[in-house]
Amino acid sequence: MSYNFTMDNLNEFMNLSSRKDCSIIFPKNIGQIICEKEIITNDILLFKTQTLSNENIAISQISKIEGLTINLCIDGKIKYKDNILKKTASFKKNDTYIRYLSDCDSTIILDKNQHARSLGIVIRNDFLEDNIWNAISYKKEDFIKSSLDFIFKNENSKNIKLAKELFYSPFHNGNLHNIYIQSKVLEIIYNELNDINRCFCVDKCSCEKVKLSKEDIDSLYKARDIILLTHDFPDLATLARKVALNEFKLKFGFKKIFNTTPGNMILEHKMIHAKQLLETSEFSIKEISTFVGYKYQQSFTNAFFQFFKVLPKDVMKTRKYYF
Repeated sequence: MSYNFTMDNLNEFMNLSSRKDCSIIFPKNIGQIICEKEIITNDILLFKTQTLSNENIAISQISKIEGLTINLCIDGKIKYKDNILKKTASFKKNDTYIRYLSDCDSTIILDKNQHARSLGIVIRNDFLEDNIWNAISYKKEDFIKSSLDFIFKNENSKNIKLAKELFYSPFHNGNLHNIYIQSKVLEIIYNELNDINRCFCVDKCSCEKVKLSKEDIDSLYKARDIILLTHDFPDLATLARKVALNEFKLKFGFKKIFNTTPGNMILEHKMIHAKQLLETSEFSIKEISTFVGYKYQQSFTNAFFQFFKVLPKDVMKTRKYYF
């Protein structure tokens, strides 16, 4: 048997000016939720949540959250359903999910006889504007678009250690304690965003344990087929839309499964196709450059020479007739 509950609007609880904690004891000894809140800075909130379920429980909640959320599961198992995206993710001990939210309409699903502990960090937009967007190697819009979906990973031991230290450290007043809590929260934020930043900007990604679902993997193979079996040569954003996968997972998945990037695979396919046309067709260099997606012939010539170390016109000389 499953029990369904709806929590009242949580806007007051999520408000920076309120220090009110949240405790819910469900009837008939079904279970309970205890959530403590700490205001870290004017733009960062920390939540320590414990759930105990003696039956299967689903708790729906709505709140206005605008910013980045980082959630680390310290113990147990929790299912999280986004009612707007209609997507469900399960995360267990040592798992993390990161998302950018503008509104929250979600359901937390607790299995019978489950005791879970999790740490949540909410980072408001003002902090992101002042400290994050100008320090990362990709556009703010790209990151937000990618993290509207779950960025889901198994956590490294360093961040889990920090999360446990925060979770089991009691909240109390005092300047030294405040510095202690703030330093650990900021370190977790740095570690998480630095990992994601590396996924976008370097070949060797440090978050090798990002989880790819079966649906993600199917989408990655579909993206590969679009590149290799057609001559559309889509850009990254178009390719991501065609396979219904965010750009973060598209880049990460290509590196993990195919040991390359979408951009490199597209470039290689462009150059091979162009070389075949140069060798066997009667098209001019200008026409071929247009076929493979180049607006200017010189840009195509430069890319072709960099790839093959030979000029297009020299390849054309292998034809019986060439322009």
